[in-house]
Amino acid sequence: MICPQCGKNNLPGARFCSNCRYSFEDYGQPGFDPWQQNWYQEEDYGRKEKKNTGLKILIGVEAVFLVLLAGIFWYAGRRLTGPEQTLEKYWEARSEGRWEQVYACSDFPSSDLLTAQMLVDASRNQGTVVSWEETDCREEEDRWIYTVEYQLDDGTETQWYETEVTVLSVGRKWGIFQNWKVSGDRFLVRDCTFYLPSGSQMYLNGEKVEMEEDNGEEGTLAVEIPWIFEGDYQLRVTKEGMETYQTNLTLDGGQENYQYEVMMRPARQLEAELVEKSGAALQLILQNALGGNDFDAVSSLFAQEAVESGEAAEEYNAIRAVRSDGRGEGVTFLEIYNLEGQIAAQPAEAEGLCMKMQGNAKKRYTAEFMGRLHQEISEGALRLDFEYVQEGDQWKLVRMPVTEEDIRSI
Repeated sequence: MICPQCGKNNLPGARFCSNCRYSFEDYGQPGFDPWQQNWYQEEDYGRKEKKNTGLKILIGVEAVFLVLLAGIFWYAGRRLTGPEQTLEKYWEARSEGRWEQVYACSDFPSSDLLTAQMLVDASRNQGTVVSWEETDCREEEDRWIYTVEYQLDDGTETQWYETEVTVLSVGRKWGIFQNWKVSGDRFLVRDCTFYLPSGSQMYLNGEKVEMEEDNGEEGTLAVEIPWIFEGDYQLRVTKEGMETYQTNLTLDGGQENYQYEVMMRPARQLEAELVEKSGAALQLILQNALGGNDFDAVSSLFAQEAVESGEAAEEYNAIRAVRSDGRGEGVTFLEIYNLEGQIAAQPAEAEGLCMKMQGNAKKRYTAEFMGRLHQEISEGALRLDFEYVQEGDQWKLVRMPVTEEDIRSI
């Protein structure tokens, strides 16, 4: 159907022109005025044009608003997450002694000993930052390096210091902004090694230190800690049968290859048992050696290594030779009394113990001469070292506690 108004060829049966919206239904009816029809169409188009214009204005306003909102968000995000703000939060936390916030602002390696609580505990005696001021900064790749002057009160005096603080990018925050943190290197002590008795357990400020199997020398456990916070620590080491070892340590920041050796004392009960055991062992050794018995009679008192090497048997036989003292058929007797002692602070062996014993001895040489009994009596002090090593659940002697020279010197 051809539109009589615009000439547009429309589909057969169309009610309106697809181009100008001319009404085909009213065409030819009485009183129909095509110009009036066109006027209505133009008025309708005017309304639509006004509506479209308003919509365009609304869209434009919304676009401007979104751009403005994005700018505000970007500016606020930069203000909240930029390196300057991280530096400011860090030093404000230092000034107020809020070490949890210092930890949150800092970048530390992943470690069970590098937790917020460990930093709080290690820093409990750190001085107070009275004031601070940024004096210079420079950018290097994905990091900013700030020169900061700060005033520190250590409880006795207040001094000014200067330091460089590195703020580095550690990823993204909210998926848009760079996440900045202060490098924690200055808080760390690197490569610490603690040497402990084998089978012991170590604690730092109450935190259990996870340890590998024995990896030091025989009887010694080397605990290697790659990173630990500077500051103050309470070191506690426990081991069954030993007195708990406890002391305070201060580790300095920037220090490397720190080493500490722990020497433990046996528990008082074990010490009493070893004192008694030492006295009984000495009496048994002297009784058998001066009685002329073979080493087998006392070999169970000694560690396997001492027996297999033959050293203990050699020293025992030297004592047995004192029996006659090279003077025919005479016999030497030795009486030990007032024997006492304690475990030495430093064991003779990495896995052993050393008992320092002292007492008095009375030596009597008896021989028969021309049918008459002859005696020589002398007295003196003995100072003996009993070295023990644990085999299974028993403590065994490492070497002979008394020598030929000890006996002859009386």
